[in-house]
Amino acid sequence: ARVPNKSACFFPGCAIIRPPRYGGIRYRGLTQEQILPVDYEIEYICRGNRVIVGPKVRKCLPDGTWTDIMQQSRCLWISLENGHVTANPPGPPVEGTTLHYSCHTGFNLEGRNTSHCTKLGKWDSPKPTCLCKFPLRLIVLKTVCIFALVKTKQKVQKHILVMLK
Repeated sequence: ARVPNKSACFFPGCAIIRPPRYGGIRYRGLTQEQILPVDYEIEYICRGNRVIVGPKVRKCLPDGTWTDIMQQSRCLWISLENGHVTANPPGPPVEGTTLHYSCHTGFNLEGRNTSHCTKLGKWDSPKPTCLCKFPLRLIVLKTVCIFALVKTKQKVQKHILVMLK
């Protein structure tokens, strides 16, 4: 007598993956499953003033892998050297979020003062910079500007140290 071939039961899907550091995963509906079905999508979210860099959404493929799995997703801090960034609405940036940039006292903003998160998960303008207001030779060290004013005729050097907030 011949014994029929027994095939193993296989549940197609993808194993849950780890979220990026400082982030989490938004699941479509509540799930306790360790294997998520084909075509299931997850979305990375970041904590605090961090933004996702890399794929924001991953989809379970029929071969048991996630889309763009070779591309790392990270949560980066939204910051502006010598300035401040606020998000509207507050919280992790999503489509429609607006970032407002401003500079500390003594610095001028070079670039746009706002940037909008598009449906592709990208900002519509590059991050601006905060440049020291004073048109003298300068060295910028974090939020301290050191100016050197040289009077060549009198061969007198004046050094002015300005501490900024």
